[in-house]
Amino acid sequence: MIRMGILFFTKGDKTMPSSRYRVWFVAERLQKQYDWKFDILHSIGYSAFSISFSRFKLLFTLCYKLQTTNYDIFFVHKSLYPWDVVLLILAAKKILGKKLVYDLDDAEWIHSPRKSRMLARYADVVFCGSHEILAWAKKYNSNYVFIPTVVDADIYRLHTVAHANRELFTIGWIGQGKAHFKAGNFIILRGMFEKLIKHDVRFRFVLVGAQDYEPLKTFFVHVPCEVIFVDNAKWIREDAVPALIQKYQFDIGVMPLQDTLFNRAKCAFKAIEYMACGVPVVASPVGEANYIIQNGENGFLADTPEEWVSIIKTLIEDYSLRKRMGEAGQKLIQEQYSYEHIIPRIQSEIIKLERGIPWV
Repeated sequence: MIRMGILFFTKGDKTMPSSRYRVWFVAERLQKQYDWKFDILHSIGYSAFSISFSRFKLLFTLCYKLQTTNYDIFFVHKSLYPWDVVLLILAAKKILGKKLVYDLDDAEWIHSPRKSRMLARYADVVFCGSHEILAWAKKYNSNYVFIPTVVDADIYRLHTVAHANRELFTIGWIGQGKAHFKAGNFIILRGMFEKLIKHDVRFRFVLVGAQDYEPLKTFFVHVPCEVIFVDNAKWIREDAVPALIQKYQFDIGVMPLQDTLFNRAKCAFKAIEYMACGVPVVASPVGEANYIIQNGENGFLADTPEEWVSIIKTLIEDYSLRKRMGEAGQKLIQEQYSYEHIIPRIQSEIIKLERGIPWV
């Protein structure tokens, strides 16, 4: 067995969802399953003219780690780094012969175009979290691999929601509420809720990840249904989200998205988490949702306000349909969107780099 050494670069610690699922949990599993050594360096932001102690500490640490022979692979998640960090990584690749994996789960090229293009061009392989990212990566590199953001299917299955007829149904949402509020994604839900009330549908809305953001909470003040805000949780625990989905008994998980260039590249991770708990999904037909959701089988795609209302009513009125869709969703996650499926694939791609095996 090859014992690999990987130096991961990421913007955040375990409290940042993207870093947590695509770096920290991946690194820990590669170590556990294949005895690979790893280290994680998460960056900080500063201006080009900064002379702060934290900047020099970061650069000193980076230079030390880049020179060590213990790390054969550099795994760079996103492009949210100052220019001197990016240039040091690329210099170490060229001078020291390190292999570079560039990992993307968002449309980084929208806000960091030059850094994103440079990392994509010089990477030995680009890991792409969505098909939209895959299409972008093809423009700059011939070596690209679809690596979706995934979950531990066994942990989520332990928190499967038991569907039943209820007097009060739960429509649930999970994520970073502040960012989605600013993006206008909740506008889709508020209008739909008002229409459901007019149809005498009894439900509550549970929003996990409100982040104590008052404008978001105020936005739902006049909605004529019960709204529960979950601000905080022990996010670094892998069972934190599924435990909340089960605790609040999500009957339906929703993923509303405005059709923007940035949203088209997102990994539809909300849908993956709902499905992993056996919860049917209703989502906007934007980006990766079109690949994950098989309309009418493991969830629904809703475009117009009328479609959202009709689909939600159908799911609420038929608990056996919710159960069948939940089971179909769990099967998909187990087979295609779980660490059990993805970690061996990541290991295989990295072994190719080390052995110099060409992509086909």
